[in-house]
Amino acid sequence: MPPQIGYLILLTILFVSVVLILRLINKRRLKKKKLELRAHWAKPKSVPFDFDRIKKYSDLSQGDPFHRLTEQTIEDIDFYSLFSFIDRTTSRVGQQVLYAKVVQPTDQLHSPLDPFIDAFKKDERLREEVQFELLKLNHTDAYHIASLMGGDLLKRPKWLWAIYLNLALLLVLALLAFSYPFCIILMMVPFTANMLVHYWNKGNTFQFTRSFPQLNVLIQVSNALLKRGKLFSNAQAIEAIASLRSFQRKSRFISLSGNDGLGAELSQIGLYFVELIKIFFLVEVISLFRIIHELEKKQEAISELFTYVGNIDMAISILSLRAGSLNTCQPTLTTPKKKIIAQGIYHPLIEACVKNDLTIDGKSILITGSNMSGKSTFLRTLTINSILAQTIYTCFADEFVSPPIKQFSSIRIDDNLFQGKSYYFQEVKIMASLLTEAESSHQNLFVLDEVFKGTNTAERIGAAKAILTYLNRKDNIVIVSTHDIELAEMLSSEYDLYHFTETVESKELHFDHQLKFGPLTTRNAIKLLELANYPKEVIDEAKKVSSRLGRT
Repeated sequence: MPPQIGYLILLTILFVSVVLILRLINKRRLKKKKLELRAHWAKPKSVPFDFDRIKKYSDLSQGDPFHRLTEQTIEDIDFYSLFSFIDRTTSRVGQQVLYAKVVQPTDQLHSPLDPFIDAFKKDERLREEVQFELLKLNHTDAYHIASLMGGDLLKRPKWLWAIYLNLALLLVLALLAFSYPFCIILMMVPFTANMLVHYWNKGNTFQFTRSFPQLNVLIQVSNALLKRGKLFSNAQAIEAIASLRSFQRKSRFISLSGNDGLGAELSQIGLYFVELIKIFFLVEVISLFRIIHELEKKQEAISELFTYVGNIDMAISILSLRAGSLNTCQPTLTTPKKKIIAQGIYHPLIEACVKNDLTIDGKSILITGSNMSGKSTFLRTLTINSILAQTIYTCFADEFVSPPIKQFSSIRIDDNLFQGKSYYFQEVKIMASLLTEAESSHQNLFVLDEVFKGTNTAERIGAAKAILTYLNRKDNIVIVSTHDIELAEMLSSEYDLYHFTETVESKELHFDHQLKFGPLTTRNAIKLLELANYPKEVIDEAKKVSSRLGRT
């Protein structure tokens, strides 16, 4: 056998072996990903959350939503901890869409994602295959796709027109050089100018090194999902892909591998001549500004694909949440009325949280009780479930019935001494904003903890009574907790009274955290002083003063 044939056979065997090894590695990698997806199903994520990036999409102007949570409410309900628990998305795109959804409760009575959720629930294989596609957008760079939807992407320099003159001059000199060799020397001037512009543009290119490749991935993933049948069909997504094909073609002419400076690029011998051609014809500069100009006009198409993929991922996330160990229900959203029914409602972030029932019908709710009895937790529980009912249509309760309402809260207020704002002044500002909302045409849910606790008793009670009466107008629903039993008497015709209680057993306080109907009939504040071994004379004096004030 000739040695050439032997070498050919050896090379063939080597090539086939490499192909088989690569296929085996890829098969194992896919199997590992599949096992990871199954292991993480119905469980919270155990990775850190970069909310500065997650919020990028939500912070963009997206029309006029029914409602957007205020910063006060986001702080009140520990929103970031809540989101970290409910987020089960596979891609960064889905995560950003979910975040935008949860901070913007809707007035839609039914979830538009139900067909996807039902299909994924019935077909586990379909769900996993879709998750494999979505994994392609799990790179952190995918967060930057949202930046391509933010208005003007890159300001065009006023002198950009001059590069076309310089390029024309360079080409003319190149042609003349065949007849007049000295033109080669003259070419160095416009070529040097092109080189300076080319490497100046690397700074512009760098800011898109993350978003452009991921936009291409988004287009590819959208295309793959659209091919999965009628359920995934979406005319807007198809049209968006078609309008972005020119972006895909043009982006090939731009180096998106980063930039380590002139020396680093020229040291790559394999790219030396390609780089010279790019400099000579200013391929990257011209292509970049053309792409930017095009994308600025096609931001709606990018948004369509972003929401298309994000909604599919969000549907899987909601299904995963419902499949978890905590009990959930799908809410019933009704036409506007002053009525909420919550059965077995609880806080998802509190382990073994006590469930409570509450029926609001025609009247608002005033809750009394001592510290640590559960008032603030219940306020957060109701607010959270109201928000989730109108965003992911999933509540942590046995039953939740409510009209679509706008949620506003004042539970946790900071006393910002650095900015010179007192606690009371902060309360005044927040209450003023709520009073404005109370006069709007939409129905509101106002959740308040201790109105005006930053001022004296007499004025606090007077102001609180007036404000709570004002907020309770129309079909607005007010849930307020207070220590002031005087308010319970003043508002009995407008508010149903509920309370939390505690018991003292073996010189220890015990809380059952159960919401009970009716006014609070017991007081244990001074009893706490006794349990803390305060001097007897302090206890006796406290009882005398309390008794006298009670009679007054």
